Amino acid sequence: MKLGITTYTYRWAVGGDPRFGADFKITRPLSVFDLVDKTSKLGLEVLQICENIDFEMGIQEYKRLGEVAEDKCITLELGTAGLETAILRKYAQIAKVTGSHLLRVYPEEKEPVDSIIERIKSFLPVLRERELTLAIENSSLCVYSSLELLKIFRGVDDPLVGACIDTVNSVGLLERPLETVEVLSPYAVSLHLKDFCIERRSVGGFTVFGAPLGKGMVDVKAVLNLIRKSNRDLNILIEQWMDRRGSEEETLVEEERWIEQGIRFLRFVLPWA
Repeated sequence: MKLGITTYTYRWAVGGDPRFGADFKITRPLSVFDLVDKTSKLGLEVLQICENIDFEMGIQEYKRLGEVAEDKCITLELGTAGLETAILRKYAQIAKVTGSHLLRVYPEEKEPVDSIIERIKSFLPVLRERELTLAIENSSLCVYSSLELLKIFRGVDDPLVGACIDTVNSVGLLERPLETVEVLSPYAVSLHLKDFCIERRSVGGFTVFGAPLGKGMVDVKAVLNLIRKSNRDLNILIEQWMDRRGSEEETLVEEERWIEQGIRFLRFVLPWA
């Protein structure tokens, strides 16, 4: 079990998230090589590269990335959006070149659960050949509930396919974070730890917003205890939802502060909660 971050931890420093508007213009967005260096300097061991950062490179650059990460003792994991076979094949090849052994996927569209099960089963030979674990995340797009994902994992029934549990994403489906973790923990292969708060900010209802890890509503100790009881050996990755600030400089400084605060908190509660 190792501690790390994903590229969503630095969602502003990598240039913002185009899905929610492209008006955040940063002078010099971080590259994947920069994030390997950041991960090392933070004293962490894992970087999961997701779809919010430019990851289109040539084979030699992918190889160099794997070599740089290995030199810094950083484990690389990959992440992408979509469960289409073409996407899975593309990233399985990138994983081979970079030396990655986990591919986290983020469902974007609702498909029949049985269809997903059959597609993943047909992809198992590739996973075995590449020694690659497929981690399906409980998407913040609320595509599948935790119980639907559980049905997928039971249907596939293979140790190379499991859950990337995000502690906040399923709040949009009115799932409590501990409920999500409890349902999916028997199949957990990756954990995204992030925190949030809910406040009534208007007469029209409630607002869900991010908080530094340990400062929100997620019972992190309880989450970690559920993971421990499941006897799953997985990496713990800090993520965060942080609203942008008034300027680029303010945003990046606050993002860095959140990250450092979250790491201190996580180290404080481990081991074990």
